[in-house]
Amino acid sequence: MKKIFLTSSLFAVMALMLTSCLKDKGFDNQTYGINDPDTQPPGVGFPLGTKPQGFGLNVSAANQAVNGLVYVNLLSGVPASSDVKINLTNTTTTAVAAYNTANGLTGTGAVLALPTALYNVALSLTIPSGSRNVQVPINVTSTTSLDATRTYAVGFNLTSVDGGYKIADNMKNLFILFNIKNRLDGRYEIKGTALRFGDAALTGDVGTYEVDLETFGADAVQWKIGSAIYWGSQASQLPGGFEPLITVNPTTNLITNIRSVSGIYMTTPVVRTDIIGSTQRYDPVTKTLFFEFSYGGGPSSRLFSLRAKYLRPR
Repeated sequence: MKKIFLTSSLFAVMALMLTSCLKDKGFDNQTYGINDPDTQPPGVGFPLGTKPQGFGLNVSAANQAVNGLVYVNLLSGVPASSDVKINLTNTTTTAVAAYNTANGLTGTGAVLALPTALYNVALSLTIPSGSRNVQVPINVTSTTSLDATRTYAVGFNLTSVDGGYKIADNMKNLFILFNIKNRLDGRYEIKGTALRFGDAALTGDVGTYEVDLETFGADAVQWKIGSAIYWGSQASQLPGGFEPLITVNPTTNLITNIRSVSGIYMTTPVVRTDIIGSTQRYDPVTKTLFFEFSYGGGPSSRLFSLRAKYLRPR
């Protein structure tokens, strides 16, 4: 999966771009931000605005309502005594450009602005009297035209608030990164068998257990790094680095490649036809992957024959 890697150094760069972080001298000295609501004017801000946020979108022609990200709250110990009206500005174009520049992202590695024709969000919000917050969804109307190998983003800025409230400088910008989940992405149930020649304890039936398969480009999924791959009877598991990356032909649904950083490979031809069938493949009707892989001494020595059945979105 082409993940959104937000490292600590990246956070630091973005924090500067989005007007610094919560704990610094300027904040502590009440130069900006809302440090002490008892002695400063009560404020508002994006609580998620102190660092970039990430979200995975499904490949779908239907609307996807992304909730909980465009969320504004009162930086006050008491609820609003009357309605608080807030206005936002869409800053996506400038925010994406600044993000790419700050992180040296160019070419196909650069983040793209989510096309405005594909989403909508309310830019006028109201925190009701007696409440402390308001949230509105980002409605993504379709993702079928988006590139699953790229990352997209939107940005918003808190521009005005009434009722004598102050906008916290370090919580006034919100930046959200989206990656596109392909059709294979999800939580799967794993069943099958494992062979470890000469080791009866680790040879035998596998499963059932669950694992996330994560988008890796348009036509592949990565067994979640760090997730267990069990030997027979769950007696033990492979070490890290053996997690399979599975590529599926989008037209034929045949699996064309399986690999990992530690050298696993797709068996050809199929060894356990009683489990896999005649071909290694994806069945789009049952949302099941049928696959085998080996390593080291080959399939007569090390062999995993597995069925991964889709359970739900991850």
